[in-house]
Amino acid sequence: MRFVDLTRALGLAVAIVASSPAAAAEQAQTSGALDGWTMKGTVLLSRHGMRGPTKAIRCEGSDPSTCLDAIVQKHWPDLNVVAGHLTTQGYDRAVTMGGFYRSLYSHAGLLPEHGCPDPKSVEFVSDGVERTVMTAGAVMDGMFPGCDLKALAVHSKLYQGPSCGYDPKQGAAATLALIGGSWKTVIEGELAGPLAAMSKVLGPFTADGCKAHGATAPCSLATLPISATEPGAVSVASQPAEQFIMQYGAGLSGDEVAWGRLPAATGKPLPEALTFVNAIHALSDRAGHMPRYQAVKQGSAVLYPVLESLTEVADGHGPAFKFFSSHDNYILNVGGLLGLKWQLDSYQPYQIPPGGAVAFEVWQPPEGELAIRIVYYAQTIQQLHDNIALSVAQPPASTVMPVEGCSVYANGACPWSTFRKIATGAIDMACVDPKRN
Repeated sequence: MRFVDLTRALGLAVAIVASSPAAAAEQAQTSGALDGWTMKGTVLLSRHGMRGPTKAIRCEGSDPSTCLDAIVQKHWPDLNVVAGHLTTQGYDRAVTMGGFYRSLYSHAGLLPEHGCPDPKSVEFVSDGVERTVMTAGAVMDGMFPGCDLKALAVHSKLYQGPSCGYDPKQGAAATLALIGGSWKTVIEGELAGPLAAMSKVLGPFTADGCKAHGATAPCSLATLPISATEPGAVSVASQPAEQFIMQYGAGLSGDEVAWGRLPAATGKPLPEALTFVNAIHALSDRAGHMPRYQAVKQGSAVLYPVLESLTEVADGHGPAFKFFSSHDNYILNVGGLLGLKWQLDSYQPYQIPPGGAVAFEVWQPPEGELAIRIVYYAQTIQQLHDNIALSVAQPPASTVMPVEGCSVYANGACPWSTFRKIATGAIDMACVDPKRN
């Protein structure tokens, strides 16, 4: 029985364990093997798969500043799931990624090519959010169909540490610094085109929507007040822009995605139009979670268990394959901590595609110490739509991400001792649950 069938049979009752760019880096070899090198293990930090909007859709009884129907001409599609839950198509695409990981890491000699693995050699971990739990189960289904694995652990506070003195004012200042000091400059500059296109797609707001966003009716995204210190239209358009990817990835036809308006609004074919308007979401997400201040305060509790797991592999114990089911903000936090840069095919720089994962691969070179190679794997927007089977022969998008400050090998790997020093130095232990120490 597949994980999704089992959980649905149980009424989705999953036991929760209380616990505590610049140009992209060089393209990864997706063969899963490096000439003369031996893979010792891998730790994946994944984003959940495609989900429904996390905001309310219908405005009845909801704050019009948060409901999506307040900022569109037509009703927003609900994708047939509770807000924020994994869609059926999101589950299926995560299964597809699981099939790719099996192909990739069996080709590298880490996992058996067929059949069930030694249960002790694989581990899947998630926080207690429905979409991450279901994504982990989907990847398990894709990697090891028919296997009776008890390898999924759910910890409700997996990625949460102490507040460690987080100051929202310092966070806001760090965000402004990352974007160059002014949201007004960004809105009138690099995001002017994508925002104008999104305004055409969304159309006039409702009267309540205008009022909730500080504008006088009639209004639209293009007429919202502009401020140097507030993201304004960027924050309003960010989730809708990404949701259009979720719609297309769910297999909706071109006249259904964004009500069929994106090509005309952008002058681009639909897949390219999706990439174009997602400059809004990518920058908004990065600005909120990747600055050094947010990365340290909110990402230390994420990088710490990843480093723990890599240390286990380096020391010769623990599972050879470990999968952390997580969220886009945490991946951006870790990227900020390690100074990573990336751009995946069909996405904007630093964008976190649904269902993609950052793989921390542990390799043994022919000579010398172990090395860590970090590779981002994710389905392209078109692969999400088509849900084609993936393998070493037909891989998803990928890119190697060298660690900032590490004298890397030609293949982008970083010596283990150097990586461990950099990662340990980036983590603020005051932001890590003391029970993990």
